[in-house]
Amino acid sequence: MSSPLVLLISRSASRSQIYREALDTLGISCLAISELKEAVVLASGTPLNGILLDMPVLIKATPSEKLASEDILKALPSAYLNIAPATDTIKLLTANGMQGVARTVSEFAELCKGFTPRMVRPKDRYPLHLQALLTATPGQGSPEQTVTLNVSSQGCFLFSSNPDYQLNQQVEIQFIDLADKDPVRATICWLRRWGSGEHQIPGIGVSFDTLSETQRSEIIRLLEPLQPH
Repeated sequence: MSSPLVLLISRSASRSQIYREALDTLGISCLAISELKEAVVLASGTPLNGILLDMPVLIKATPSEKLASEDILKALPSAYLNIAPATDTIKLLTANGMQGVARTVSEFAELCKGFTPRMVRPKDRYPLHLQALLTATPGQGSPEQTVTLNVSSQGCFLFSSNPDYQLNQQVEIQFIDLADKDPVRATICWLRRWGSGEHQIPGIGVSFDTLSETQRSEIIRLLEPLQPH
């Protein structure tokens, strides 16, 4: 049986070596790269058990690189790494708890060993800010004024600090900035809670259920200038 394979992203060869040696003793193989943008390509064609991101890479990453890697961090056991300068000991912080939480490298290794390797194909999401009215129960209650942080033709991420939202809950969204303002029904497929300690904006990721062709066409048109050419 082959060892679990983890994608390791670090620009420093010496830091990568420290991480690799620690993971090797725990029975974890590493595929090491130096650029965050490479992760999207590799993850879409290589079955992985996890992903580890060296903190200096994260700090220098562009907003578009962070957005592109978000799907990978959610789909796989994922963590941020750092090295204590005085002792060369490895510090680990879970990047996204959707596939389990680890506090140490050994705990992360156990997560990876219990995880079925998978490829992750990124979604066509881009940073587009559309004003919206969000209703927790379709057709009922007062809407929450919010805005999208990123959008695709299949779904979006909306800012919200409402603690009552649950996975698989259906919501209703009225996009004020679209010409067709008919409410769109959507299903919550992931959550980022307020106060979760992830240093990221809280909200809900949804997939569209009833987006009209007119609305979809306008969204695709708005996304076109944001896509790489």
